[in-house]
Formats: sequence, C-alpha cells, structure tokens
Amino acid sequence: MSAGLKGNVGDLRKLTQRLNKLPMTMVHSVAQRSAPVLSGETKSAFASKRSVYGDAYPDGKDGEQLTLVDSGLTRDTISFSATGTRIRAVLAPKYTKYLIGKYNILPNGPMPVTWVNEMQQIVESEKAGL
Repeated sequence: MSAGLKGNVGDLRKLTQRLNKLPMTMVHSVAQRSAPVLSGETKSAFASKRSVYGDAYPDGKDGEQLTLVDSGLTRDTISFSATGTRIRAVLAPKYTKYLIGKYNILPNGPMPVTWVNEMQQIVESEKAGL
C-alpha cells in the first residue's frame, strides 16, 4: 500500500483550517462526536488484525498472523476521549506505545484517510445544524 493511501497530512491540515474557522462550541461538539467514532475505527482495525492504515499484522514465528492479544488489556482499553476541543488517545498499558510504533495500532504519523473523511463528515453535519 502506498504512503499516499495511508494518510495525507494535507487533508488533515485542511480539516484543521476548517475547524479553526468554526465557533468554539461547534469545535467542542465535533470533538465530542469524533472521539467515539475514532475509538470504533481503532477497535475495528484491532479486531481485524490490521493497522489503522489497513495493513495486515505480520505473521509470527509459528507462521500464523499475529493477534497482538496476550491479556487483552490493550485491546479492551485503547480508545479516544474528548476534553474540550481536544481529542486524545487513552493508553492503558505501558507497552501500548511499543505496539503503536511497531504495528500502527494508532496513527503514527499522518491520520488515516478514512479517519479524516469521518471527521469531515462530522464537521459538515455540525455546520448543517447551524
């Protein structure tokens, strides 16, 4: 998969510019509505044994595709929360950062195109409600 399909920093910048032009209360609402959507996207990717960019997890030493599940703590706790206008990842175990870096269980660079599109739809629906 090419890097262009994984994420586009330009699209994220455009989204940020659009958000900066909206009233603060609307940006707050976009953040509140986006957090559960991004959490769902993350959990869906994890369940399908794929990175948030759509790349399949590699095979392990036994030749079987990795699940990245040992105790299930990361899978069960990874999510997003919104505080004001900010959206943050909720990371429980310390080793979650390793999984982000090695297997892209969360964006590690540009936001996935599908995530940007989902957030743009939320922005448009908020603007339509004005």
